[in-house]
Amino acid sequence: MRPTVSITLVVLMIGALSLSAAEAVKPVATIGNAAISMGELDTAIGARLIRLRTDEYNIRRGVLDELIATKLIDAEAARRHVTAGELIKTEVEDRITAPDIAEIEPVYDGVADRYPGMTKEQALSDIAAGMRRQRIAARRTQFLKELRAAAGVKVNLEPPRVAVSAEGPSRGSANAPVTIIEFSDFECPFCGHAVETLQQVEKSYGDKVRIVFRDYPLFSHRTAKRAAEAAHCADELGKFWEMHDRLFTKGGPLSDGDLYRFATQAGIDRQKFDACLTSGKYKEAWKPSQDEGNRVGVSSTPSFFINGRLIVGAAGFDVFAKIIDEELAAPPQPRATTTVASK
Repeated sequence: MRPTVSITLVVLMIGALSLSAAEAVKPVATIGNAAISMGELDTAIGARLIRLRTDEYNIRRGVLDELIATKLIDAEAARRHVTAGELIKTEVEDRITAPDIAEIEPVYDGVADRYPGMTKEQALSDIAAGMRRQRIAARRTQFLKELRAAAGVKVNLEPPRVAVSAEGPSRGSANAPVTIIEFSDFECPFCGHAVETLQQVEKSYGDKVRIVFRDYPLFSHRTAKRAAEAAHCADELGKFWEMHDRLFTKGGPLSDGDLYRFATQAGIDRQKFDACLTSGKYKEAWKPSQDEGNRVGVSSTPSFFINGRLIVGAAGFDVFAKIIDEELAAPPQPRATTTVASK
């Protein structure tokens, strides 16, 4: 029977491939006697559906992780002859310490205005409950990590990736196993929030991560292109990242006065900076990066590609860390990015 099964599988595979080929040439529109095929449409779309595919993957991965967690907890509970609830109580809830007043008071001092109409005691109680929930969640995550490691869990669900050219100012080794490419806009306040997150990534992962900056000035931000021009001048003068960090402190429109002030703070020679900026040689230097962003499906800022995997918006460190950890743990594979040295 085995040879028969193998032949059947081969026939089915050939049939599936033929169907795919047929779908690729199937007309999706006709212009007189000329046709536009599904394959031609897909080629024209390129990577512009990456955001939808990433959303679909994230939903599938989230539900998959929940299914894995349920099965692991049930199996461990059965092994110990306890219920799942008893297991969670023993391994999670009973292992955390309640926050004390010395931990709660500083939090309250920073967010007291968020508790209108509540007494201090009520606010402290609410903060303590929130801190406890956070600790339970963290311990549950750690417990599940231990169970997954012991069970040898392997996830075969592949995330969508897109090849992105890593051309631009960069920090970190060109040989780093993880490359983060950021498409950003200096007038974008949300992009400014990402600066601290990426600094935390660098501090936590060191030479395992390389960060590359690419321009993506939004049409609605009237000073973003001028700021990008100034950043290119700073890059020419060896001070890109110093200028980068200062530009994002404004969190809004940037005047020429801001650009010169930040350049001075970054330690850039004012005369050289002025000569570069007034020459106009970098006036449209942002265009190649924006074109690349459009090609790979960027439509808003900030957008990040971690080894080709998309993150949209100023996500927190935990979101970056989860993907970076997965990439570091994954078997080596062809890069989804092309690394090019910074200026």
